[in-house]
Amino acid sequence: QLTFRQEPIFNARFAPDGKTVVYSAAPSGNTPEIFSLRPDYPGASPRGLRGVHLLSVSSRGELAVLTRAHYLGHSLFVGTLARMPIEGGAPREILAGAREADWSPDGADLAVIRDVNGKDRLEFPAGKILCESGGYLSNPRFSPKGDRIAFFEHPIKYDDRGLVAVVDL
Repeated sequence: QLTFRQEPIFNARFAPDGKTVVYSAAPSGNTPEIFSLRPDYPGASPRGLRGVHLLSVSSRGELAVLTRAHYLGHSLFVGTLARMPIEGGAPREILAGAREADWSPDGADLAVIRDVNGKDRLEFPAGKILCESGGYLSNPRFSPKGDRIAFFEHPIKYDDRGLVAVVDL
């Protein structure tokens, strides 16, 4: 156990060093905030960015986050996709209306899930549709080689039941 605070933790990822853990949690209510933990330093360090939700950490040490994150339910948020250095700094916004994202293994680009006109889309790179659903898509993850993306496909909007799907790039 790394943290003993009583708060919902929505997402957690290892940093490229394999030791540091970056996560988003809501110390109060459903407004996420980003924290980091190092094994050599007791306690979580807040990043001071309320309303920012962690999506993914790249192999290059860059975070994919949602700014102005709005809680939808379960562990789902919607907001503006942004990039920011793991060491800190301001998020650089790149795409409004995003819900989830994952870095390609080389850390160069992002696969994105977003709702467009009532349909969920998995895009890679952003704008190129790989899959579309009338329900919703979640949890995109690249294969280690970067040639496939696995994700959950849920037939009913915001019902967490569903199946695992894979798209070959």
